[in-house]
Amino acid sequence: MTSIRRRLLLSLFGLWITVWAAVALTTLDRSGHEVGELMDAQMAQLARVLREISLTDPQPAAKATPQALSAVGHPYESKLSYQRWLGDRLVASFGVAPVTPLAATIGFSDQEFGGARWRVFGLPGNAPDEVLFVAQSDTIREELIHFLTIQALKPILWSLPVSVLLMWLAVGEGLRPLYRLARSIGRRSAERLEPIDGDGVPAEIRPLTAALNDLMERLDQALAAERRFAADASHELRTPFAIIRTYAQIARRSGDPAERQAALDNLIRGVDRASRLISQLLILARLQGEPRATGRGVASLVRAAARVVADWQTDAQAAALTLTAAAAEGEPGVVAVPAAALGILIGNLVENGLKYTPPGGWVQVAIGSGRGSVALRVTDSGPGIPAADRERVFDRFYRPPGQAQPGSGLGLAIVRRICDLYGLRIEIRDGADGVGLSVLVIFPEPSGSPKAHPP
Repeated sequence: MTSIRRRLLLSLFGLWITVWAAVALTTLDRSGHEVGELMDAQMAQLARVLREISLTDPQPAAKATPQALSAVGHPYESKLSYQRWLGDRLVASFGVAPVTPLAATIGFSDQEFGGARWRVFGLPGNAPDEVLFVAQSDTIREELIHFLTIQALKPILWSLPVSVLLMWLAVGEGLRPLYRLARSIGRRSAERLEPIDGDGVPAEIRPLTAALNDLMERLDQALAAERRFAADASHELRTPFAIIRTYAQIARRSGDPAERQAALDNLIRGVDRASRLISQLLILARLQGEPRATGRGVASLVRAAARVVADWQTDAQAAALTLTAAAAEGEPGVVAVPAAALGILIGNLVENGLKYTPPGGWVQVAIGSGRGSVALRVTDSGPGIPAADRERVFDRFYRPPGQAQPGSGLGLAIVRRICDLYGLRIEIRDGADGVGLSVLVIFPEPSGSPKAHPP
């Protein structure tokens, strides 16, 4: 499981180690440079001192032997060597210098002899053919460099435990607001979804807090809608099932074949009404749980209307009604709504038109486009809806007073929900010449959508 604390601590430890390694390498490099400069200067100074001393011995011995180290001296004496040459004749030497010249050139150079590396400085002497060589073992420099580097890094090494502790405490303190937020959310339940208090919340967590508050607000609204929906559905389902039970009891007790047949016919109509109500409830429940869904796909409004009209043609003929669909030639009617949702929307509008239009009347589905939008108009020759009730008819289970036709009051509520989901505008108007009812749905055309062969 990923842990923010672990990731932060590992990142900080890695950063601390990287910085420490960089400091160590830099210290080692600078110590080596400065020690080299100091030692080279000392060697050059020593060579010049020896050259001045050689002025007191203008007649050097014909042959020189290496001098023995002092018993009361310093161990570093064995790390220093000296030679004095007159031409090709060694006239003086000190330390472990060989009998051959320490170097072949004047100035500084690096040499190897006696199984070790040496830094050698050659200086011209007082005589024309006199040369002085001073050699220093590299071990002196290495020991001094290591000593200086370790001494410089000791404070950083000693601070490691303190740094680890401080980083642990700092990370814990930095994550404390997250723990408080987690406890605050953990105390909430489905019945307690008030917003999280943003006072004292760090700026980095405010987007998370705002998103959680928005989520809880939407969840609270969804739960409230579900509770209202459950209460309404329970109330609405009680009536048709009570009627079904009544007609079933009549059919069981009746001895009159005609009365029994009438009761069975009413029972079948009650079952059909309950089935339609349950189907509408299921559709509405599914739509209630969906977020706003503009741009999920495109479909042809013309094709969807043609399919719906074909599906309801039998019902229209049985009710002695004329059901037609009209669209301009070549009109694709492409809209940013899936074909399934279009079918439900147009189907509910057509069903309402057929249900409330008297025999001999007509219902027409017309499609047109212009100015970046596509319009669907479902018009019927029925009695229409009073202006005072045209907003309320979109409420669930609402039916205007005086309705004789059976229904659940969910058809237009489902249409309104689909319009809300896909950003559509819906209007209820009077029909042509003030006769009947016209429902207008405005679809914005999808930008860049294909104009041919949509689903």
